[in-house]
Amino acid sequence: MMCENTSQSDTIIHIHLTRLGLAFEYNSRTTNITSREYSDMCIDEDQWLETLTGLTFGLLLSPLSVNNHEMRHHPYRKLIVPFGTIQGKRNKDTNHPTVTIDRLSVKSQQYFVFILNDRLKMLQSTDSPTGWFYLSLLHAMTSHPLPDEYTGMTGMKRAFQLLKSAGSWSDQPFNELCSNILGQIASISPIVNYYPEHLTCMEKIDWNSNGLPYSMQHFGYYLIAQKILNSSQLFNFMYPSMISH
Repeated sequence: MMCENTSQSDTIIHIHLTRLGLAFEYNSRTTNITSREYSDMCIDEDQWLETLTGLTFGLLLSPLSVNNHEMRHHPYRKLIVPFGTIQGKRNKDTNHPTVTIDRLSVKSQQYFVFILNDRLKMLQSTDSPTGWFYLSLLHAMTSHPLPDEYTGMTGMKRAFQLLKSAGSWSDQPFNELCSNILGQIASISPIVNYYPEHLTCMEKIDWNSNGLPYSMQHFGYYLIAQKILNSSQLFNFMYPSMISH
């Protein structure tokens, strides 16, 4: 953090989030915290998204004109979310999962940027298919039996909607990052084994302790993640340089 006096009334404070590679400027006169990467946007005074409830990591940006109250409706806002391993824990006070992001092992991807489209009432990714996968994972891990205020649907429903969309499918092999996120999505589903193991008359279900209600730990997460991964590997022979060994 650095301080710069541009005049007697203006003081500019430079804020650097080095782990994410982001920077902001705080102007003491306007009280705006402006983004360096998105110069026409600043940190929104109201960080309530009305969706992704329980997510503890994220930064909401709004157009400068909105924070200056020059327009009552705005076409979009941006949500910056760090990349990492998504972890959930049940919050007994709110009866809703609290979701954190473990970034200890992150090296390449720093963060994702999502668009809040207030006309369509949905979050959209700017990066396909990786961003679609990560957004699906966030919706899934913050899901609740009641629908979100913003999207009008549950996080689970929106997650499957994104995973079934064209932006999530590819005929090229996925990179390590995509495979990592698909693995996290698949792990939301409970583990099912036969009981006893040598018979097929009963099943034993091991539910995850990720904070999600059992009704939100859908078996379909594993199935669709596996299907997406298998589909991307059908034409591996056409992309020998992209296949990791």
